[in-house]
Amino acid sequence: MSLLSRYYFVFLAAYFIFCAVKILVKPKESAVSKGHGIVTPLFIVFAIIILAFEGVLSFAHETLIFGGFVLALAVAGPILIRRIYKKSCPLITNAMFFLLSLGFVMQHRLNPTLATRQLIFAAIGLAASLFLPLFFRIFRNFQRAEKLYIILCLGLVGIVTIADVLASLTGLPLVAVDEFGATRWISIAGISFQSSEFAKPIFVVYLACAFRAKPSTGKLIFIGASSAAVIGILVLQRDLGSALMFFAVFITVFYAATGNKILTAAGLAAITAASVAAYSLFPHLRVRVAAWRNPWPLIDDWGFQITQSLFAIGTWGAFGSGLGRGLPDRIPVVERDFIFAAVAEEFGWIFAVAVIAIYALLLIRSLQIARRATNPLHSLMTLGFAIFLTFQAFVAIGGNIKFIPMTGITLPFMSYGGSSVFVSILMIGVLNWLNGKVDEVGVEDEGIE
Repeated sequence: MSLLSRYYFVFLAAYFIFCAVKILVKPKESAVSKGHGIVTPLFIVFAIIILAFEGVLSFAHETLIFGGFVLALAVAGPILIRRIYKKSCPLITNAMFFLLSLGFVMQHRLNPTLATRQLIFAAIGLAASLFLPLFFRIFRNFQRAEKLYIILCLGLVGIVTIADVLASLTGLPLVAVDEFGATRWISIAGISFQSSEFAKPIFVVYLACAFRAKPSTGKLIFIGASSAAVIGILVLQRDLGSALMFFAVFITVFYAATGNKILTAAGLAAITAASVAAYSLFPHLRVRVAAWRNPWPLIDDWGFQITQSLFAIGTWGAFGSGLGRGLPDRIPVVERDFIFAAVAEEFGWIFAVAVIAIYALLLIRSLQIARRATNPLHSLMTLGFAIFLTFQAFVAIGGNIKFIPMTGITLPFMSYGGSSVFVSILMIGVLNWLNGKVDEVGVEDEGIE
């Protein structure tokens, strides 16, 4: 059954992309605006869930129950989104549930306990996202609180350092340090979360609010300095992957808002110089670069992860080994860092390319929304959230295929990480809200000062 399913999964992914492209090409068709554009792609998601859990993985009691809950989330989620977000984008919603469902399948295949936790965080994230329209309705002038947003960002990224200091002074286990040397999690009463994940949406809103009108020279210096402070704290925590994400969002929003090529080039030169300095300062970064450049001499040590990832991706060819027939668990930390390699091994490289295409379609659709927006605030918010989701996917996948060094960041919606999946779903909620705003006549310009 798993051998035959390889071809079926590829067909489903290809047809899903075909439906998504139709929405992308003609987003304003009446069929889409009435919600019919979402039906066929979601049936594809349902088919993947049912085939994977009830037909391929196993008929074990726990597997069937988990598959049932995933199916319930995939059925109820789009219905609730459609009711709350009256003008949600079918492509954005479809892409999220496709990637989420695929992530649940692979997480359960690799570690059922982690998969259950992931499902709980996803359900909480979906529930929280349904309150976003109410939040924006209550706080109509949220753009005026830009200073509060940067304070919150600094607090969320700085709390890890503060807790680390308190832990060293008091001996309390307040901070969890990952095995690659970066301090990024807060642990309270046995519950760990990555506070920098929660800073992501706030950072985007801050930048959009700050750049919604042409800033003065003084304000521009403040925006640059405060953003550099956020990124600098992440660098001090050796969370270089997150620092890269925040910088990518900052430089993209900055250039989109100002069009200043000289300062943009200066920013890129500064991050290049900072990367060289980080290479000299952080031994674990030098090891990662060495493992990226030539992992084979280090195959028994630091190169083991990436070599196993390359073996997984390249061994089974176009259609993969079949779900449940590969050996993705040989890759260390596969659930968090190498979920794409696991997908490529068991679903094949054609399906893996389809996953990349879905992230690309999500970016293209978001850029369409940003371009249509007449309110700079909405346009910049859309751009920022799109970059956080899709550039993060590019970096995560690039590390899996040895295109760039590994950064340890998660693949949105698919990798294990409660904080990551929660925040990623919230970002999709904001994108759906923004899509509705640019479709509204007369309301889209609301909030411009």
